[in-house]
Amino acid sequence: MKRRDYNAFIGDIQRYRPLTVVVISILVLLPTFDEMFTQSLSILVVLFRMAEVMFVDSILVWLVSSVLLHYARTQSRAERVNDSQAEFHA
Repeated sequence: MKRRDYNAFIGDIQRYRPLTVVVISILVLLPTFDEMFTQSLSILVVLFRMAEVMFVDSILVWLVSSVLLHYARTQSRAERVNDSQAEFHA
């Protein structure tokens, strides 16, 4: 991969992080929504669970994405160093 690809990857991760948190939270809460619609669960309980799930999911998504960002930035820097060394030796 080229440095340009790593920079695009970094931008995509930063852009889709919040969307990923919301999608994972909704998937985790599907059974809770089902219980709410069958009226065996209060809306306040659902909102409390949603807050908890979004908090935990956001921590997990940000941790995983920070590892990916660190890797991409490291590879991008290595590519930049290789480019500058190639220009120096040419």
